[in-house]
Amino acid sequence: MSGMPVLLFLDISGGELLVIMLVVFLVFGPEKMPEMARKAGRLMNQMKKASSDLTREFKKETSELQNEISSVQSQVRDQVESVNREFNRNKSQVETEMAEKKNPAETPESGIPAEAPLTEKPTDAASPQPADNTTPAE
Repeated sequence: MSGMPVLLFLDISGGELLVIMLVVFLVFGPEKMPEMARKAGRLMNQMKKASSDLTREFKKETSELQNEISSVQSQVRDQVESVNREFNRNKSQVETEMAEKKNPAETPESGIPAEAPLTEKPTDAASPQPADNTTPAE
């Protein structure tokens, strides 16, 4: 055994407990010892019952909180998935519209090629043209 004393209850070692029991035996006598042991047993059972009641109540409350947290978590997950689906749907619509605007060679309704797009942009007479400040390369 190591050099450390064995702690049983409230920092009382086995030897100290033996001395306490001897003093109780001498003070109360052998006639009252069984009655005191029964009272001590009842007290220990009541303490154990109170402890188990507290533990049960604590577990009940924490399980209710856990259920509530799980419920909120699932609601948040559902909302995130809904937003994600909506985002993906909008994204695909925008991509489709952009692809149609980029390549208007065929209209989806008729299947007939549309007029060819202009290669040069028409210049607006009212808007000034930028000045060409570059010198020709020699």
